[in-house]
Amino acid sequence: MKRRYPSHLKIHAEDSSSRDTLAVQRSRSYAGLEQDEIRSVLKAFSEATGWSVSSRSPQKENSSAVPSPHVMTGLRGQRWRLVESLVQDGLLDPSDLSDLPSVSMDRAQSLLQAIEGLVDRLESAEETVRRQEAELATTVGVTSSQDRNRETADRLESILESASKSIGACAAAIYLLDEETTSLKMRACIGLPKSRLTLPPRPLKGSLGDLEALLGNAVLLTDIEMMPEWPSPEDFGAAIVAPIGSQNMPYGTVWFWSEKNRGYSATQVEIVNLASGRIMNEIEHSLLGEELQESREMRKQIDTASVTQASMLPDAQRLHEHFDVHGWTFQNGSLGGGFHQWDATPNRMLGLLVGNANQQGPEGALVATSIQSMTRMQWNQQASLGSIMQSINDLHWSMQDADWKASMALFYINPETGYGSLCNAGNVHAFVVSERGFRPIAASCSPIATSPDPTFIPHRFVLQPSEILIAYTSDIVDEQVYEPNPRRGRSRRTMPYSHLNQNSLLQIVRDMSTQRCSDIAGFLARTLPTFERDRRNGLDRSLILMKNTKVPK
Repeated sequence: MKRRYPSHLKIHAEDSSSRDTLAVQRSRSYAGLEQDEIRSVLKAFSEATGWSVSSRSPQKENSSAVPSPHVMTGLRGQRWRLVESLVQDGLLDPSDLSDLPSVSMDRAQSLLQAIEGLVDRLESAEETVRRQEAELATTVGVTSSQDRNRETADRLESILESASKSIGACAAAIYLLDEETTSLKMRACIGLPKSRLTLPPRPLKGSLGDLEALLGNAVLLTDIEMMPEWPSPEDFGAAIVAPIGSQNMPYGTVWFWSEKNRGYSATQVEIVNLASGRIMNEIEHSLLGEELQESREMRKQIDTASVTQASMLPDAQRLHEHFDVHGWTFQNGSLGGGFHQWDATPNRMLGLLVGNANQQGPEGALVATSIQSMTRMQWNQQASLGSIMQSINDLHWSMQDADWKASMALFYINPETGYGSLCNAGNVHAFVVSERGFRPIAASCSPIATSPDPTFIPHRFVLQPSEILIAYTSDIVDEQVYEPNPRRGRSRRTMPYSHLNQNSLLQIVRDMSTQRCSDIAGFLARTLPTFERDRRNGLDRSLILMKNTKVPK
């Protein structure tokens, strides 16, 4: 069902003096113009008028200085001044009569000022193009955006020209809102000087025609001069204004002007609305292209960052002949907050790290990278577990502008004796698994960066031959309940994997205790995703395993 539009609305003709004034600040240099072309114009001016032209000095002249008798200092433009070619000594020879200027000084000065106005307009246009190219170069790329924006401008002008011919308009222009929706900037026009594109945005406040159109109604201005309370951007006899976009998502307005007062039929109004719809499609297509380009660039950056984050995880190199270690980190996205690490320290201890950040995605990756980097640095300095934890906590606590909280567990293990120590924070669980069962070795405490002065107490444990140390983030399992001595009635091959709690996870490790840590970690990695089929948002999870492979005596 078509909407009905009023036959006319009120309008106001904008003040011509303010309309014709360029508000753009112009540079007075000739850097953007071809000097040869300017010289050719000035030479033609001199030959036609008999008056020579001299450049005006940009510096303010001293008022006490005596002007040269050869220069008409009283009549000068902003750029140049008129210079009489004859020496004014009061005497004229008959041969000098042919060299007298052919036009008066006033007419020559008027022509020179008109030339200056054209140069001003050219400089303003060049400055606008320069700013736009610089802006494009810093957003979506120079090569692609130049062609795309040129094609978009051609299509917009084609839409305006086609609609103008259909309704009998002599000029048209597209005005788009700024991000604050407080002003309207001309983006395309026909039938108007292209210098209009260089004008600054006009305020939306007081522009009743635009405001009414942005409410979703076409505005018909049949007599601009008789309705001064409705402003018009250009001085014409009549106009029609249509919205671009919708009330919920306004983009701007499109104006069609006619030279004389006139009315508009329902068919002509419908043509204008169809044109505004086509303009909207072009704008969305252009924005979609830019967003697609930006999305591709962002995807490349994220992929690069993901590779960098993955490179910080440890490799499968064996740390000690009697200790087998393996683990993995599962990030829900390309970037995440899960992390694990192991290394042999300079004091011949084996260091382990596992944990995850409270945040996910890029924010979590920053937290994880910070903890990994600080831990490796402290390991090289042979710092104690408590000192490492305190340093990380101090740094992350000082970062108050974002969530830098994290759960983590740090281990030192003496490979000669099997004695180890542990410091943990947050929801990281650690167990020692053997044929006899499994025992917890981590205590419950607050995450990193929860308070400025936490207490990190090392916990001692022993990893006997054939025993396995497992540490993992709490998001791996659904329930945090364990039984010290579970029955061995089920093996991992008969266990129903529709649900995983702490007991079933530890039972899997116990059943596979005779195998290598890489096999156990790989089995868990292949099995765990099946537990999240019903979850929309995955979690960042990390796990680490270490086995004492010494043969019991």
